Amino acid sequence: MFVKLMLRRQSQRSGHRAAIYDLEPAPDGFYSAAADGYLVHWHREDADFGRVVATVEGGKFLSLTATPEGLVAGTLDGGVHWLYPDDPARNRHVAHHRRGTFSLLTVGNQVYSAGGDGVLTRWSIKHARTEETLPLCPNSLRRLAYDPVRDRLAAGGSDGKVYLLDEPRLSLLASAPAHPPSVFALAFSADGNTLYTGGRDAALSRWDVSQDQLREQQRVTAHLMTINALALHPGGKYLATASRDKTVKLWQADTLELLKVIEVVRDKGHVNSVNTLAWLDDHTLITAGDDRRVLEWKVKV
Repeated sequence: MFVKLMLRRQSQRSGHRAAIYDLEPAPDGFYSAAADGYLVHWHREDADFGRVVATVEGGKFLSLTATPEGLVAGTLDGGVHWLYPDDPARNRHVAHHRRGTFSLLTVGNQVYSAGGDGVLTRWSIKHARTEETLPLCPNSLRRLAYDPVRDRLAAGGSDGKVYLLDEPRLSLLASAPAHPPSVFALAFSADGNTLYTGGRDAALSRWDVSQDQLREQQRVTAHLMTINALALHPGGKYLATASRDKTVKLWQADTLELLKVIEVVRDKGHVNSVNTLAWLDDHTLITAGDDRRVLEWKVKV
């Protein structure tokens, strides 16, 4: 069935001095983390209102996750930074991973970090310290995703593999070659039966993970260059991809049918690599990348 999506650029937020690598929704807006060492809170209703909530002198933010108590940010030097915007005296900075903290993920009362050393670490949010570490990949771990239906984690590595893990036991269930030389993007479907992956090979894949195994169901050449990030629509019907080729694409999640392309000239999109994206609600998608801007898009069926 043909689906027509209407898409319009709603606003632009600028102020960062270097590439933006992660976005994190907030109740009244969202946060952006960038290589200029600034973490900024943006108000949903005012595109001009951006407040710096944390800085790392000489550092570069790569990843970000919100917790019930504050924020956790990862940096290029492997640091894991526990940040409390309303009580900065509590801030705690931990040197942990080697060669970068590339992905952070909140699961209940814990945070998971994925590093350039190939290590997956589980942290206690209450105590802001490590609980368990698992050397998983011979190269960097680049992305994490969580399936709340079956309590599973997925991790993408720079060995080109995707890893499926039991979250409570932090044990490996399955692994498979996916996107050589590196898997950069992951997302579970709402029912936990499907895992979407993307990477340096510019391909987008759909995997059956319903039986704790990785069975590739479909693969499409989705972009001209690296897929940096995936974001599943809150309703589960659509999938958004962000690429180094400067485009954002919207797909039918169950068939990987291409529905919409956000381009530089026609749509006033990004002029450099798009590194990250997130859905704020059913009709609002935000994107950001090397051009140091956050763009807000309104999507209607």
